Amino acid sequence: MSKEKIQELEEEIEELSIQLSDMLCVALILSGVKESAMQEALDAYIEGLDEQSLEYGVQEILQNLEQLKTTHPHFFSKQK
Repeated sequence: MSKEKIQELEEEIEELSIQLSDMLCVALILSGVKESAMQEALDAYIEGLDEQSLEYGVQEILQNLEQLKTTHPHFFSKQK
């Protein structure tokens, strides 16, 4: 594989990583995470993934968000 192709693939991976991070932020916001707690919530969510080693699908994402609400309620705005 050429150096150019490797560089192109690395750039594509970086772009996808940024998009995934943005999507996770959107999911956290929609789940009620306060903007001021976003970085801490992201870190805790990712740490939870590392600990659980689950396959990564829609149900697992929802389960991880619910777990985050249970373990770190201070990240979330009060629901009415």
